[in-house]
Amino acid sequence: MPYTPTAWVNGSSPFLNATNLNKIESNLQVLSAGGFYLDSYGGTDDQKLTAAITDQQASGGTYNYAPIILPARPLTFNQTRTLYTGLHIVGVRGAGIAEINSGNHEGSEITLGAAVSSGASSWWVGSGTLYGIRMRDFAVQGSQGASTHQFLDVVSSGGTLYLCRFSNLDFNFMRSVFGRKDRVTAFTGVICDGVWEMNNLWDTQINVGGSDSDLWASGWMNLGTSGSAAQTGTYADADYMVMLSSMSKTRVGYIFCTVLNGWRGVRVTGANSSLAFFAGSYEGYKATRQNGLLSGPAPGTTMRVDAGSVDFYGVSFGQFMDNPDVAENGGVQINGGDVGFYGCHFYGDNADTVNSIEHLGGRLVVSGSNWMHRAGLIHAGRPKLKTTAVAPTQSNLTSTYTVFHDHSMELV
Repeated sequence: MPYTPTAWVNGSSPFLNATNLNKIESNLQVLSAGGFYLDSYGGTDDQKLTAAITDQQASGGTYNYAPIILPARPLTFNQTRTLYTGLHIVGVRGAGIAEINSGNHEGSEITLGAAVSSGASSWWVGSGTLYGIRMRDFAVQGSQGASTHQFLDVVSSGGTLYLCRFSNLDFNFMRSVFGRKDRVTAFTGVICDGVWEMNNLWDTQINVGGSDSDLWASGWMNLGTSGSAAQTGTYADADYMVMLSSMSKTRVGYIFCTVLNGWRGVRVTGANSSLAFFAGSYEGYKATRQNGLLSGPAPGTTMRVDAGSVDFYGVSFGQFMDNPDVAENGGVQINGGDVGFYGCHFYGDNADTVNSIEHLGGRLVVSGSNWMHRAGLIHAGRPKLKTTAVAPTQSNLTSTYTVFHDHSMELV
């Protein structure tokens, strides 16, 4: 049944008790506006969610649905769900982090069952244009034993998430979150904000295209895999943690991308890509090897740009190129497009001897590159830029040059 603030004030709500009072304190603003509290329904968690969705869709309006409110306890969902315009779900954000506190999150912690998988069988699936979806403040646990679960999938051919917002979400042991390595999910005017986790990943966590979105520009996202042999990535399998596939006019904020165990970091593809990265850290797990290759520096690239217009402002790249493929010759690899680096930082124990940027194609501008200094490590020379292009000089300026730099990097 729908929850109403009157029921709460009168003390007649079935969830009002001393145990739950402290758990709902952080959601009083949401509760005062009304909503559909999951534990006010009977049956399994899936049956409760089905009933809450029915009530939400029947409540009138499209963009202004009151939220489905998840309780602060472990939840199990084992059914693929269809996205709809106005879907609104909020949980209780616990003090724990799903990655390190599984089963004791002290918030709304969801475990996905075996009947949920990926692609068209993801937990949430949709097609066409879906407006105003909002989800926030819960954690999602996938399988610890196999690459199985995907959070959300929207068919990119004729489909997009439009003016949607996702906030403060944790993911652990997921095959993927938005899209899949071989399936792009489209974003248009989507905001991802707050503090996020996507850890112990099995496969590419994000593969999105579209336009005009804001990804963690007002937030922080921690992204990485484990050192387990079962979760090893390979260059041959194109194992990138994030793929931005023809994503235009979009701002990317603070992603802390930890690249290890055979994985690479972020890959940008598509000639109409138009991206601005602000701050963020794209690095290997450790500056030097710990327990062999799995948990040392990144094996190869932490960032790769194949096409499009991409600019990086104050971004940090480091601890890379420990065991690269023969096709990789720089921690950041530029294969094409128009790319600019402005005030970016490079670091790592091997940064003096490996290339920070490899420029293979497209047009490149570099300005104000710096070492990230840390105690006990003094770098020799400047960060290295490997390029086959010839830079212009004051006596020989031409628009045909494909690399422009201010000598803040050493050309090799």
